[in-house]
Amino acid sequence: MSVAPWPTAGVGTTPRAVTAYGGATLLRDVMTTVGLVDEVDANLGLKRRARGLTEGQFVATMAESIALGASCLDDLAVARADAAQEELRGFAVPAPQTAGAWLRRFTLGHIAQLGKAMAAVQRRAYTLSGVKEVTLDFDSTYVFSRSKRRQGADRTYKKGYALHPLLCFDGASGAAVHARLRRGKANTAAGTKTFLTEALRAVPDRVAVRARFDSGFYSGALFEHMEARGVTYLCGVPMGSARMAEAIAAVPDECWAPCLGKEEGEVAEFGYRLTDGKTFRRYVVKRIEIAPGEQASLLTGGYRYWVLVTNDHATSAAELECEHRHKANVEAGVRELKSNFGLRALRKHGFMANWAWLLLLCLGHNLCSWLQQLGGLRLSEGAGLRAKRLRYRYLTVPALVVRSGRRLTVKLNDGYPYLDRFTKARRRLEQLAART
Repeated sequence: MSVAPWPTAGVGTTPRAVTAYGGATLLRDVMTTVGLVDEVDANLGLKRRARGLTEGQFVATMAESIALGASCLDDLAVARADAAQEELRGFAVPAPQTAGAWLRRFTLGHIAQLGKAMAAVQRRAYTLSGVKEVTLDFDSTYVFSRSKRRQGADRTYKKGYALHPLLCFDGASGAAVHARLRRGKANTAAGTKTFLTEALRAVPDRVAVRARFDSGFYSGALFEHMEARGVTYLCGVPMGSARMAEAIAAVPDECWAPCLGKEEGEVAEFGYRLTDGKTFRRYVVKRIEIAPGEQASLLTGGYRYWVLVTNDHATSAAELECEHRHKANVEAGVRELKSNFGLRALRKHGFMANWAWLLLLCLGHNLCSWLQQLGGLRLSEGAGLRAKRLRYRYLTVPALVVRSGRRLTVKLNDGYPYLDRFTKARRRLEQLAART
C-alpha cells in the first residue's frame, strides 16, 4: 500500500495587505463602544513628550495584542509586524523595548490613574448591557517568580518566590473588574476593604451589588464595611472552631432540608455572633454524611460541614448554598488569566511595572469578555466562550485588507462558517457606539 506524500509548497511573500487577525476589528469596535482610548487619555498622564502614540493608543494597542494572544512584551513584535492591522488601526503597535520603558515609568499615582480609567470603562460596559444587579467574585492567587530579586516577590508556604495579586471578577460576563498587585507574603484578605471600595467604582449607580468570597476573606470588619455600603454578601466560613461546631450541633434535626437539584447533602441555617462582634448574622450550613470507613472528626462527628455567612434574609438557605457553590467560577477566571493571557508570570523586575502589566492583562481579558457580552457572541445557553475558542472562531480569521473609494474593507473568506455572527456582532457594536 502506497501513501501519497504531502504536496510540496514553496514559501514567498506578497505586497498585499494580508492579516491573520481579521477579527481584531471586533476588538477595536468594542474599544470604541466603551470609549477606552478617550477615557485613558483623559485620566493617565505618564508620557513626558507629546510626540508618538497617546496614552490611550498605547494602552489600546497593548490590550488588543494581549486579547489576540500576546502573553509577554516580546510577542508585541509579531503584532507590530502586521502591516494590514497598522493600516486599519492608523498607528503601529509599540516595539517591545518601547513598551518596557513605558511600563517602567509607572508610579503608584499612575496605577491609580489607569485604574480610574478602567473603572469608568467597565461602568460604561455595564450600562450598555443594561444590568440591574452585579455579582462580584473576589479571590487571590500566587504568581510565582524564578527570581527572588524581583520587587515584592517573597518566599511563600508553597516553597517558592511569588507575588500575590488580589482579583475581582464579574460573575456574569467573567470580566476582571479590578486587580491589585501585592507582595507574596501578603495575607489572603490583606487590603480587601479598600479593594472592595475601589471595585464598587466600576459599578453604575442604582445597580444592586452582590459580593462572594471564600473562607480566606472571613472577617467581621469586612462584613460591617459591606453592610454600611449596602452590599449583599456571601462568604465562606473557616471550620475548626469549637464554638462554631457547637452552634452547628445545636441545629435541630427537623431544620435540615435537602440541597437543591441532585446535589448531595442537607442544608440548614442558624444565627451566630463572632466572639469580638456585636451583630448576630445569618449562617447557612451544609452537611454530608461521611462514607463508612472514613475518619470521623471530634468536632464534626459523622458529617462533613460547609458554612457560609450572609446578610441576605430573603433567599432560602438551599438557594444560597447553591449560589455560593457557583462562586467557584472565579477560579476559572484566574485560570483563564494564567493560561490564555500571560498571568502565569510577571517578568518585570519593578513592582509598579508588574502592576501596570497586570492591569493590561486584565484589560485584554475584558476586551474578550465585553466582545461576547456586548456583541452577542455568547453561546445559546448564555455561557461565555473561553479565550482559546473565541480566538479560533472570531479573532484569528485570515483576511485581506483592500482600499476602495477611500474606504478600507476587511475581506473574509466566503466559506468562513461564522460570517453571519461576525457581521451581526459588528452591527450590534456600531449601534451601541452610536448611543454613547
